[in-house]
Amino acid sequence: MIKSDHFLFNLYSVVRYRSVMTQEDFKYLANETRTKAVSAAEKFGYSEYDAEDIAQDVMLRLWNLHEQFTNAAHLKASATITAQHLCIDRWRTAHQHQEIDNAIPIADEDTFHDRLEYTELEQWLAEQIDHLPSTSATVLKMRQLERREVGEIAEILGIRPKSVSTLLSRARNELLNKLKRRNQR
Repeated sequence: MIKSDHFLFNLYSVVRYRSVMTQEDFKYLANETRTKAVSAAEKFGYSEYDAEDIAQDVMLRLWNLHEQFTNAAHLKASATITAQHLCIDRWRTAHQHQEIDNAIPIADEDTFHDRLEYTELEQWLAEQIDHLPSTSATVLKMRQLERREVGEIAEILGIRPKSVSTLLSRARNELLNKLKRRNQR
């Protein structure tokens, strides 16, 4: 046990004085880092199963950034913060879907006129989405219709999650502006 602790101390020392964390350094610190991520997720009230999923996402994200870490403390802090952000994202997503499911329909479909108006609006919206730049339209469809997570979309398209968020925001704003112009006529 003492030999193992001594080895880890030496590893921390080596990692601390390097400017870049190597893959080997990351692998040695992965178990402890994963524990930090699980702990952070459980503090948010997630079950052990969900906390493990969140920790897995955290580790994948950190693995992609391992060269940016300068020491073990930086890695562990990043794991905790990333886990917290993922927990918040999951909570928001779950609550947004509940709000959408419980929302009042756009039109009361009791009358023929209302059904016709609702159908026309759906067709118009589909046309407007098709007129968006192809990447924006794809991202919007994946997020809104397929209900995929931002990270999942980023992974599928091979772009950064921040780029996915930017594309979503632009597409939604463009559709909102078109809808406002349509309603002003």
